[in-house]
Amino acid sequence: MGDRTALLIGASGLIGSELLMLLLQSDDYQHVTILVRRELPIEHHKLEQVVIDFKSLEKYERYFCVDDVFSCLGTTMKKAKTKQNFIQVDYEYTLRAAALAEKCHVKSFLTISSVGADPQSPFFYNRVKGETEEALQRLAIQSLHIFRPSLLLGDRQEFRLSEKAAEWLLSHMPFLFIGKWRKYKPVEAKKMALAMFQAARSCPKGTHIYESDQVAHIS
Repeated sequence: MGDRTALLIGASGLIGSELLMLLLQSDDYQHVTILVRRELPIEHHKLEQVVIDFKSLEKYERYFCVDDVFSCLGTTMKKAKTKQNFIQVDYEYTLRAAALAEKCHVKSFLTISSVGADPQSPFFYNRVKGETEEALQRLAIQSLHIFRPSLLLGDRQEFRLSEKAAEWLLSHMPFLFIGKWRKYKPVEAKKMALAMFQAARSCPKGTHIYESDQVAHIS
């Protein structure tokens, strides 16, 4: 049994739920903590669930004193309803979590961004993601990993027309995702989670940004 410890934020999401299973099943990690709004229906001898108020994230600083912090936080405009709510989750919570990880001198901080992330983007979603990436890179984290998935494929509770359309395109017109368009190819949440897991295990120093099409080379 290994002696690594991990903190996971966003464990109820599509990538987060896959990543949680990998961490719990791995012999590398002896303890896994998740910060959640509501307790998840899962029990494991290595798992510690901490129900928190994300608006008071700094109160839970002690839980960030681990080897690896995984942030799978993220919402959509449909769920957030307002731009301010979206910024609060995708920018503010992510950056505050990273700042706590920096303060605790974690070995690695790994987070989910998005394909097309660009602080100069005319599109609100991509601009916020880009601004978040930019802010993260100003922190003194020894091993920072930013993953930019395109459309995620996986078992969701709700129906998503965009996901079904992507699955149809992949099966009928795969030539759309070659060359410079390769990074826009939809990616399975399981593969993205595995890429995050493997990146934490190798833990190379510096800042590393991964597009969707690079995930296969990590996992």
